[in-house]
Amino acid sequence: MMKSGFSRRRALLGGITCAAAIRGGASAQAQPFPTRPVRVIVPFPPGGAADVLTRLMSEPLSRELGQAIVIDNRVGSGGRIGTEAAARATPDGYTMLMGSQATNSINPELYRDTSFDPARDLVPVGPLGGVGSVLYVRNSLDVRTLQQLIERARQRPGELTFGSAGNGSGSHLTTALLEAMARIQLTHVPYRGTPAATIDIVAGRIDLMSDPITTALPHVQAGAVRALAVTTPQRHPALPDVPTVAEAGVAGYEAVSYYGFFAPSGVPAEPLARLRSACAKAVADPVIGRRLEEQGIVRLGLNPAEFATHVAADRQRWGRVIRDANITVN
Repeated sequence: MMKSGFSRRRALLGGITCAAAIRGGASAQAQPFPTRPVRVIVPFPPGGAADVLTRLMSEPLSRELGQAIVIDNRVGSGGRIGTEAAARATPDGYTMLMGSQATNSINPELYRDTSFDPARDLVPVGPLGGVGSVLYVRNSLDVRTLQQLIERARQRPGELTFGSAGNGSGSHLTTALLEAMARIQLTHVPYRGTPAATIDIVAGRIDLMSDPITTALPHVQAGAVRALAVTTPQRHPALPDVPTVAEAGVAGYEAVSYYGFFAPSGVPAEPLARLRSACAKAVADPVIGRRLEEQGIVRLGLNPAEFATHVAADRQRWGRVIRDANITVN
C-alpha cells in the first residue's frame, strides 16, 4: 500500500512538473520579438553614405523595437562581403542589411561568380529612401560648369580623371552613364570607398567625382570642392544654385540610388512584420524625415512589395549600363 501511495504521489508530482514545463515553454514562445539586440550589417566603410544613414536610423529603430541596434561594418569586395554575411545569417530577424543600389542592383550584374543572389537570398524590410549624387571637381580645375567640363573632355579625350568608390561602384556607373550620354571619354581611378577619393580631389590629385549627396554636401558647403551638377530630376534644396545634369546640357540624364533594410530570406512572418513596422514608423517620424532630407534622402513612398519591384527594375537598368560600357572586375 505504501508503495502504491508513493507511486500515485510521484505520478501527480510528475504531472504538475510537466504542466509547468509546458506553460513555461508557451510563455517563452509568447515573448514578443525582439528579445535581444538587432544587428545591422553595413557592407561599406565607416563615413560612407550607407554607414551615415544606418547610424542616423539606429536610434529610431532601437526605440521602435525596444532593443539596441548593433552596427557591424563588413567591408570588402565592393559590398559583397557584407551582403553575403547578411544573406547567410540565421533568418531569425536579428540580422538586417543596409542594402543599396550597389549591393542589390549593381553587384549581382557585375559579379556573376557569386554563390548568392540578393533577389533570392534577401527580402526587403523597407526603403529608407532615394538619394542622388553631386558631380563635383577639384577647386583648381579651370571649369565652372558641366558644359565646360564636357567641352574639355571632348577636346582632350581621357585627360580628365574621375574617382569612384571602386570599379563597378555606383559612383563609377553614374559617371560611366554620363560618359555615354554626353559622348565623352574620362579616365577612371577606382578607390576603396568615396572618402579616399574625396581626399585626393581636395588635394588636387584627381579631377572629379560623382558622390552621393549624403557625403558630398559637407565638402561642397565647406568649399573644399566645386559642385557642377546634381544627378536628381530636380535641384536639391540645400544646393539651389546647382543645376541638374539634365538642365546643364545632358537631356534625360538621371541617377538616383536607393537605400533600404533587408533581411535574410526565410525570416518568420511575425519577426519580419515587426521589423517592417518599426522601419516604416521610424522613416515616417517627422524629426527623422527632416534629418533624412538634410542628408539628401527623398522618400520613395513604397511598401516592401513595391520596393522589391523597384529594386528589380533598377537592377535591369544598371545591368544594361554595365554591359554597354563593358565594365568588368577582377
